[in-house]
Amino acid sequence: MNIRHMEFFIEICKEKSTSKASKNLHISQQGLSKAIKSLENEIGFPLFDRTTNGLVITEYGKQFKDHAMVILNEYQLMHQQIRLLSNNKKKSLYLGYAEGIFYMLPKNFISQFMLDYPDINIILKRYQDKECENAVLSKEVDLAFTTSPIIHSELKTLLKFRSEVYAVINKEHPLAAKESITINDLKRERIIALNTDTKCSLTLNTLNSLGIEPKLFINPSELNIQFDLCSANMAIGFYSGNPEHLPQNLLLKPVTNFKVSDEYVVITLNETPVTDTMNYLMESLINSVNSGFSNNEKNRD
Repeated sequence: MNIRHMEFFIEICKEKSTSKASKNLHISQQGLSKAIKSLENEIGFPLFDRTTNGLVITEYGKQFKDHAMVILNEYQLMHQQIRLLSNNKKKSLYLGYAEGIFYMLPKNFISQFMLDYPDINIILKRYQDKECENAVLSKEVDLAFTTSPIIHSELKTLLKFRSEVYAVINKEHPLAAKESITINDLKRERIIALNTDTKCSLTLNTLNSLGIEPKLFINPSELNIQFDLCSANMAIGFYSGNPEHLPQNLLLKPVTNFKVSDEYVVITLNETPVTDTMNYLMESLINSVNSGFSNNEKNRD
């Protein structure tokens, strides 16, 4: 017996009208009538009397309704318990991440991870890079994907990546045609850098030590603003992430005598055991970051 047909029957009993029931059920009146007729044929008795005043439930229909309600309640309870069991079997992983750090990874990293590991429920929480350590210390998150250096000795590093910083230049910019860019070239340009409210300050400090004063400052979460300005050929920025995020009209260019790298780490508490769930995430991060580094090399000019 079709459970859905039982639900149709109960809806008609509630509304006392096939037209209203069909609207509620998002089914045509013809389809609804066909479903009820199928039920009646299966039972061998009429469920409704068709009168000039509409449908009137029969004695057989009343008996069937009592049993149908029990069956439907049990059916719904079964589904709830199965969903609850499924949710309880899912392993949850709370991951804190520093603003802008997912530029290190492919655009589809999270969705792909969820597809690869459907039994892992990953909960993401964003922080400024300086706050990631506190989030792990307070156990708001199990892990944090953030930037170096790590200050607190209560934390351990599970993974560490280093990525070279390149200049971000519009392909139509005169410097794009040069085999190499020098520091002197940059002194004549409007430069974008991350502001001082971040641990990723090595690029800014190095620029300042070389006599270059950036004119524009952004937060790590605002790299899209840098990309927009570079795309408009209004500035030159710096970037150490996955080039997949770059607009098509931009390229990465190494700068002579400007050897700066950003370091990214995954941290957790010293006392926290490394679970299989964490290892799955670590493996995915390694593969994604290594792929990004490979693409980085390919996108250098």
